[in-house]
Amino acid sequence: MAPRAGTRGGRGVLRSRARRADEGAAAAEFAMVMPALVLIIGIVVGAGAIGATQLRAMDAARAAAREIARGEVQTEVIAQARKTAGDAARVTIEDDDGYAEVTVEVPLPDSLAPVLESVTASATARREG
Repeated sequence: MAPRAGTRGGRGVLRSRARRADEGAAAAEFAMVMPALVLIIGIVVGAGAIGATQLRAMDAARAAAREIARGEVQTEVIAQARKTAGDAARVTIEDDDGYAEVTVEVPLPDSLAPVLESVTASATARREG
């Protein structure tokens, strides 16, 4: 049988069949990779949220320890620490032998509760005078 015109010896028909068979392959591969990408993005965002919260807690603890060491009023120091770390932060101040230790605990969002419920930071400063 002689090849039809424009098919180059019948090879054009085979190529079009192969192309049709591969049409869904890219979508299937994307569907297989997508859950892994979403998981990786979720881990990166969660780690960033934990890190940012830890930095806020550490900044609040250091500033509060400095203020307590200077002799500032505890209620004002706690209010300022909560302003820095967030309204839900729990601030404790302990005085021991001329040193003030401030601990700030900040709860994390509920979406991160299976990983970590809160972050804690503490700072110590020697009282002046």
